[in-house]
Amino acid sequence: MTNVDKTYTDLLHALDDVAKEGPRLFSFVPVDRANFNPRRWVCSTFRLTLWCEHSKLPLNSPGLDGVNSKKGVYELEFQNNNYYDWFPKAAPYLSVIVGTLRLILPVSSSARNLAMDEKTYKTIEGELDFGVDVIDFTIWEWEKISQAYGTPPTPDIEQSPHSSMIRTQGNVLLRQLHTRLKEKDPGFGGLVRAMNKQDEFLWVHEMFGDEY
Repeated sequence: MTNVDKTYTDLLHALDDVAKEGPRLFSFVPVDRANFNPRRWVCSTFRLTLWCEHSKLPLNSPGLDGVNSKKGVYELEFQNNNYYDWFPKAAPYLSVIVGTLRLILPVSSSARNLAMDEKTYKTIEGELDFGVDVIDFTIWEWEKISQAYGTPPTPDIEQSPHSSMIRTQGNVLLRQLHTRLKEKDPGFGGLVRAMNKQDEFLWVHEMFGDEY
């Protein structure tokens, strides 16, 4: 197992509890990305895309539902004007999830039966990179506010799925996200809940359901 594969597997293990109820992998980007400033945002609408946990690719990849598909793609409004808003609280955990997807993308995108063209790859890569920027600036901003006003600090979690805080608080925050997604789409874009040989739940594209 490569280091990248291990990082991915460790992330899924850390979020194993919430996998009974819904998917764990997703990427996001502001809908109005051209006018979005990661350093200054209070409220914005994001486009969130679910990923298949088997192919390790977003559902709207060419080999899955296709780049024009809206299955598993949602527009959600997030707030960033209060530390207790979901996004600021979730930022450290989102950093681990999106950072892991960024690591595995070069490998998963080259799979022979799911290979994608350079333009599509760059689009996904760019969205992941922009998502990292949004997360990093959000964490930085609230750490600065915490130091100035003594508000609750942003959790200082290790950038690793092994962190116990990811296992606890990360699962809680994902459940909250699942609640919002179910209001829009109880079927999570057609993802199928499967179980591997280790009795672990995975959320996979329907084309891979029979492999489990």
